[in-house]
Amino acid sequence: MPKKDRLELARFLLFLDNRSIDSNDVDLSWEKEITERVRAVEQGKATGIDYAKAMKSIEKRFES
Repeated sequence: MPKKDRLELARFLLFLDNRSIDSNDVDLSWEKEITERVRAVEQGKATGIDYAKAMKSIEKRFES
């Protein structure tokens, strides 16, 4: 899946499950962050990493 599409999917999933009146500020902050990341990808200013490698790195970071 192209990077832009992955970012849009992440945006959709984050906001789909996180809707409440109390989370408006958080929603707006995430919306801004995701929009900036999508723009960076579109402009070629950001590079993605392989999902499996990212997950492996995250798991390693949080091992006990």
